[in-house]
Amino acid sequence: MKTLEKHILRYGVMTTIGLIAFFLVMKLFGLTQITELRALNAIIMFSGAYLAIKKFRDEEFNYSFNYLMGIGTGFAVGMITSILFSVFVMSYLFLDPAFTQSIIESHSNNAFLNELTLSMVIFIEAMGSAFIFSLISMQYLKQDVSITKSKASEA
Repeated sequence: MKTLEKHILRYGVMTTIGLIAFFLVMKLFGLTQITELRALNAIIMFSGAYLAIKKFRDEEFNYSFNYLMGIGTGFAVGMITSILFSVFVMSYLFLDPAFTQSIIESHSNNAFLNELTLSMVIFIEAMGSAFIFSLISMQYLKQDVSITKSKASEA
């Protein structure tokens, strides 16, 4: 496996571990019904995409990084994370039917909700977030830092 693929897989798995750990902490403290806390999932997803793009740009490309390559890297990390986390959620929903039922009952339009559709919602939401966070990360990281560093060293 090439360096980029290993890098993407590593950051995708690390981001997934962060999401799973956050979910389990929420479950442990009985906070899973507070949907506003899901905003912290966005922070975890953004951190994974941003750190993956930044580290790969800084170490492999010596601060010179193609914009599209950066978006692709962040999106690929998000795709790995989305797949792994949605599989975890689906597995957890099958293992805890009471939790699944509480989610289904909390929604007014619940005719089509089940373990599979709930995990698909997580997957689609995570993929959308991954793309948006990749764009945001690259907007911040698009400046070629080597130009800034070389000007500072000349002064």
